[in-house]
Amino acid sequence: MQQTEVRVINHKGEDVTPNGMEIGDIIVKGNGALQHAEHQQTLGDGWIFTGDKGTVDEHGRIHVQEARKDIPQATGAISTAYLEQILLQHPSIQEAAVIPVPHKEKGEIAHAFIVLKEKKAAISEEALISFCEQHSEDSTYPSRISIVDDLPKTSSGKILKVELRNRL
Repeated sequence: MQQTEVRVINHKGEDVTPNGMEIGDIIVKGNGALQHAEHQQTLGDGWIFTGDKGTVDEHGRIHVQEARKDIPQATGAISTAYLEQILLQHPSIQEAAVIPVPHKEKGEIAHAFIVLKEKKAAISEEALISFCEQHSEDSTYPSRISIVDDLPKTSSGKILKVELRNRL
């Protein structure tokens, strides 16, 4: 019987906090996994990056999130998953989704859609962008933020980012 181990790690190679919020790389280790490692990035001790991103909840269950989308910029790529993680640290934000949108000079920019915990909260786009600037390790932040009442979702609760483009 083959045993496979699965972990979710952050950019430092440490297990993510089991809070359902911190997004990391899903890695696997095991005899069955090695058969498929030919074209995958690996760690020195037999762990293989799946290419998927996920979170770990309080019960140790792994939840696969949407694959990380990077938005190329002159200063380096902006990760939409990383920006969402930063936005969700703000005490007024209930949900966040970031998508790349076309821009004449830059090619693409990051546009965030957020749902506030309290619908009537008074918070500006500028204050939220400033929050992201202060909490980002690599000085990446969304160029635009739209405050919306809700985010479109599938019946299972996954955010439909494709539909967010229709809200621009």
